Amino acid sequence: MFSRATNHAVRGYSSTSKNVHAVASKGFNLQTDAYAQTRPDYPEALLNRIQEILPKKSAVIDLAAGTGLMTKALVAKGFDVTAVEPVENMRNKLKEVVPGVPCLEGTSWNIPVENESQQAIVVAQAFHWFDDVKTLEEFHRVLKPGGYGILAWNLESGDRSEWVAKLRNCYEKFDEAVPQFRKMKWHQVFDTEEAKSLFSLPYQSDLFKHDYWVPKQDIWRRVLSKSYIASLDAPQQEALKVKIDTILKDVPTDSQNRVLYPHDSYLIYFEKK
Repeated sequence: MFSRATNHAVRGYSSTSKNVHAVASKGFNLQTDAYAQTRPDYPEALLNRIQEILPKKSAVIDLAAGTGLMTKALVAKGFDVTAVEPVENMRNKLKEVVPGVPCLEGTSWNIPVENESQQAIVVAQAFHWFDDVKTLEEFHRVLKPGGYGILAWNLESGDRSEWVAKLRNCYEKFDEAVPQFRKMKWHQVFDTEEAKSLFSLPYQSDLFKHDYWVPKQDIWRRVLSKSYIASLDAPQQEALKVKIDTILKDVPTDSQNRVLYPHDSYLIYFEKK
C-alpha cells in the first residue's frame, strides 16, 4: 500500500527520448537473482550519515533502485521511501525484497513524482549510467527546497587486497565500452555551469571501509551480476570463470568456506539551491 505522502506525490510516467543504457538493461535483466543474492549491502556508518543529513521520516526516492538493497536499508532507517527503477525484472525482485514499498517505473530523466515532493533522491551503485545535466535538472524539479541528491557506491578494494586487484584486472577488461564509477567520468557533470546553478557545489563526500565475509562460491556469481559480464556470451563467461577460480583457489577462508571481501563505500551528497 502506498503511503499517504507517496500517493499525493505520484504523477504519470511517460517514456522520454533518453533510454536506459543497453548493457545495463540487458545485463541486469539476465542476472537479477545473482544481483539480489550477491551484491553487498551498505555499511551502517554510511546509512547513519544519511540519517544525519536528512530530517527524520523524510520522503526519499531510491532511484535506479535495482533489487532493493538500498531501498530496504532506507526503510529500516525510518524514511518514507519510493523506489524508481526502469528494468522490469529488477522491479519484480524489489517487490519481493521490500513488499509494500511503492516501486515505480521511471528513469533519472523522468522520475514519476510531483515537483518539490521529495527531501532526497538517493542513487546507489548507478549514477554513472546517467550522469548528465538532464538528470540533475530532474533532481532539481523533484527535490524540495534544501533537498539533497545522495550518491553511494560500493567498490571492491584492490588497493587493500592483492587477490581482489587480480580479480578486478580479469573482469574489468570487459567494461571498456560501458560507464563505470571507477572511471570517474561521472563527476564531470558537477563542473558544468548548469549544475552549479542548480545545486550548492562542490559536493561533499565521505569514504567508509566495508569488509564482509562472503561464501567463496558466491564471488563468481557476484562477478556475473555485473551487467557487462552478464551480457557476454557463454564461452566468454566460461573462460572468465576459469581465470576467476584460479585466482580464488589460494585465497584463505574461514571454517565456513567464507572469504573476507574488502570494499570501499563512497558517499556523495549535494544540496538543492
